[in-house]
Amino acid sequence: MYRRKMRGMYISKRALRIHFDPCKFPKETYLLCELQWRGSTKFWQHWVRNDHDYEDCHAEQYFLDEVFEPRSYNICDMTWYLSWSPCRECCDIIRDFLEEQPNVNIDIRVARLYYTNIPRYRDGLRELHSLEGVTIKAMEAEDYNYCWETFIQPGVNYYFSPNNFKSEIQRNRTKLEDILQGLHLYARITVLLVLFFRWKMQPRDFQRNYSPRQNGRVYLLYEIRWRRGSIWRNWCSNNHEQHAEVNFLENHFSVRPQTPCSITWFLSTSPCGKCSRRILEFLRSHPNVTLVIYAAKLFRHHDNRNRQGLRNLIMNGVTLRIMNLEDYRYCWRNFVAYQTGEDDYWPQNVTLYFLLNSTELLHIFWGLPPFLAN
Repeated sequence: MYRRKMRGMYISKRALRIHFDPCKFPKETYLLCELQWRGSTKFWQHWVRNDHDYEDCHAEQYFLDEVFEPRSYNICDMTWYLSWSPCRECCDIIRDFLEEQPNVNIDIRVARLYYTNIPRYRDGLRELHSLEGVTIKAMEAEDYNYCWETFIQPGVNYYFSPNNFKSEIQRNRTKLEDILQGLHLYARITVLLVLFFRWKMQPRDFQRNYSPRQNGRVYLLYEIRWRRGSIWRNWCSNNHEQHAEVNFLENHFSVRPQTPCSITWFLSTSPCGKCSRRILEFLRSHPNVTLVIYAAKLFRHHDNRNRQGLRNLIMNGVTLRIMNLEDYRYCWRNFVAYQTGEDDYWPQNVTLYFLLNSTELLHIFWGLPPFLAN
């Protein structure tokens, strides 16, 4: 089956230990091959390395040109264990070989990645992986153990384990998956950042509308904590047809009444009388849901309908509080798409407004006349 310069079946324990360790960077490339022709019960094992007798002859080219020889028209399944992933030129050579030998399948498993910071090398791997009959993977711990059992002569008194470089194995696998999917590290980070920040509020909107000193559009930042431990965060606002509270209840929360969870709202202004009634209706139909409301300021607190609505919420188990400094910081960090270096925020005189609005809220709860002027 094989022509000249056969290397044989076994490699030295040092070759596997040094050249297939992903934490090391030797210059030579080793190729370990296991081959089987369909219809045959025999497996062939062989290995080569880049040949110094042939100038610039990489291991992949040497194997295909000097070792492999077609023996039938049956399907040939090969598994390559490579100490380095193929370069762009070798990817092209493998592609040309497969065009001439369409009955050959190659499963390529690599110990480390070769100059994948170079775009054309990434493109080569991606194009090779897209060919029918070719798969490319990073070597796993099971592959290392299999190579030790298959390509090292039995009886060698030496202990080998890939546990020392498990983290590097995982890193190579993740990086190779990104390459084959057409994503390099920068693009991957960019996609993650876009997905992460897409739903968040803009800093200017939060600062303007959650200021306790001025009125603006009503925003509702919500956090839903499920019993199983997961947390959902998002936000909504008022529109031409609905206040922010009703918008949340009708469009942002849809689970069965028996599903237990706790909901926290951070409102730019407290609920009006109508919204308070709608909130109580919702809670009665969802007995396993608890609600905590933090408000940046009070909405038309001289209106008796609004005062009675807030009082009804408190009397029926809804926790209602005025946002303090820590609440602003929490919202800023978890709901706002702030820029790097701007990881903290609090409005001017927030403590003063917290004390004034909290006092007014106590007057509402006790049924006392308004404490603050309009």
